Amino acid sequence: MSRIPKSDMKMNAIRSGIVVLGAIAFGYLSIQIGFKPYLEKAKADQQQQQHQNQLQKSDSDSELEPSSSFKETISFPERSS
Repeated sequence: MSRIPKSDMKMNAIRSGIVVLGAIAFGYLSIQIGFKPYLEKAKADQQQQQHQNQLQKSDSDSELEPSSSFKETISFPERSS
């Protein structure tokens, strides 16, 4: 059984690390490119839903709260001019 010099072991470890990092980067980019249309559609749908929620909230807030002058005349009739 032959012994492998330390420098060769170190080079093999570095080479293995580079291969692993390359595989991780390739996998990440593949997922990003492969799912990009779906991710963009989901993001657009989420933004549209948030916008609709804000519109509904503003509509319901304006319907629930009467105007300040109306509240004033009901609460303090003696203050009305």
